[in-house]
Amino acid sequence: MVENIKKYYFLVVFTVSLVVISGAYILEFFFNFPPCELCIYQRVPYFLILFICIISFFVKYNNIHFYSIFFLFFTSFLIAFFHSLVERGVIEYSSGCTSSVDDFESIEDLRMHLDSVSLTKCDEILFSVMGFSLANINTIVSLSLVLFNIYFIQTLYGSRNKKS
Repeated sequence: MVENIKKYYFLVVFTVSLVVISGAYILEFFFNFPPCELCIYQRVPYFLILFICIISFFVKYNNIHFYSIFFLFFTSFLIAFFHSLVERGVIEYSSGCTSSVDDFESIEDLRMHLDSVSLTKCDEILFSVMGFSLANINTIVSLSLVLFNIYFIQTLYGSRNKKS
């Protein structure tokens, strides 16, 4: 039972993470939706999860894999939730990633500011599906994966406790 949980858990987590990362890059490169700073931060936990899953396919089962993935899913949820709040204007993020405009004393100040900020702003929604931005969708996906991870951890320890 424990081996089946391990086998399918990491396979499902790997597949979902790969789909999320692939979707982000497909939107970026094929549909020309450049990511903002927070969008890039949201990708980091998924890359680390992919790395942990690949390692777990080749090494003996270890609890640290489950807990690391749980921590990364929760981190992804927090970043995506924060990004959603920034997009909806609930909280403000750094001026380099938002549409807020400073008062410029000269055209040179404006040019320097434009050179230092990214093209895509964190507080602007470029792409949405049924009213949900990609950050909103990632919040839902990440929270679902946190709950999925909790379910598998409880299933794993539940099966160990039943053997005792």
